[in-house]
Amino acid sequence: MAQPFTPTLCELADSMGIAMYQRFTPVEASLFLRCATSDVDKLVKRHGIEFIQVTSTQVEFFGFQLLNHLLNSIQGETTKAQKPNAVDKIIRSKEVQELTSLSRTTIWRLERKGEFPARVPLTSGSIGWRLSEVQEWIKAC
Repeated sequence: MAQPFTPTLCELADSMGIAMYQRFTPVEASLFLRCATSDVDKLVKRHGIEFIQVTSTQVEFFGFQLLNHLLNSIQGETTKAQKPNAVDKIIRSKEVQELTSLSRTTIWRLERKGEFPARVPLTSGSIGWRLSEVQEWIKAC
């Protein structure tokens, strides 16, 4: 049987002393998330956080919902920090061959083995590679 919560979520709950099914009011949630109550209301309105609809006007949160929101916001920030805002350039086969000094056949063989970055289909008859992935592969060699 699958576990209902990820190990990361369980560790976070234990370290913070939060029960997964502990209920929080919006005011308590704002204190827990360290933000204004109005920010919690905005999250609820745009469904940026999971919640329980107790009555037509009252919402509450389980501990795991708040922890999930925290984890997602942290993971979102780290992936934003890792990825630059610029769009990754796609390079064609000829450029890949020039950068790597490999033949088309060798690139194809390495790609099939999983030892070279995967190609990106551009149209039904053309392909390319992400420049950043090819550069990382070159550095790794």
